[in-house]
Amino acid sequence: MFNKCYKCFRPVKSCYCKDITPIDTGIKFVLLMHPKEAFKQKTGTGRLTALSLIDSEIIIGTDFTRHKRVNALISGVGEFAQYYPVLLFPSKDACFADTPSLRQAIGSKKLMVLLVDATWFLAQKMLKFSKNLMHLPKLSFKNEYRSQFHIKLQPDPSYLSTIESTCYLINELKTAGIARSDADPAGLMSVFQKMVTFQQRCTQMRHEEEAIALHPELFD
Repeated sequence: MFNKCYKCFRPVKSCYCKDITPIDTGIKFVLLMHPKEAFKQKTGTGRLTALSLIDSEIIIGTDFTRHKRVNALISGVGEFAQYYPVLLFPSKDACFADTPSLRQAIGSKKLMVLLVDATWFLAQKMLKFSKNLMHLPKLSFKNEYRSQFHIKLQPDPSYLSTIESTCYLINELKTAGIARSDADPAGLMSVFQKMVTFQQRCTQMRHEEEAIALHPELFD
């Protein structure tokens, strides 16, 4: 039985909380996390992302159609009138960070980005179930990126982890003058790279142990 950090929900030996530098982007981030990412995914980056962002929250579920908190956040009513909610999702009708109509729509409000934290397959199912989310304005990347998450097999190199997506989005929003000019998302990628390096080292050690067990004579 291993000791767990109850902040990032990782084993203490692979806890990265001490490496996190909170970032104030001037944007609210809402991570809609699939239960598998929340409780079972050893290589999930959602919690590390949320811990790195000031004014962020995690909401766990699969169908948010009738989710009280989600519907309140996107309602535009009362205390939530301060936000302009968008869904980070590739779509034909999605705008980019530098699309003039996005800045006009935000106006004096605070941008709120909802992003789905799940595998691509599960994310599609979550959005199919969550009718309220698909009515939101869509935001997508203007630039093309390739995932550096080499320890986790993705259907396509352009499928990014949550922490990579957030980092690249912040950079594009900074360039567009929407995120704070002093927001530096480099800390996100630093923590991400440490996690990848640790997982690669664990995989290498596991392979070495298997090799020794199969061919001990080679290691005498």
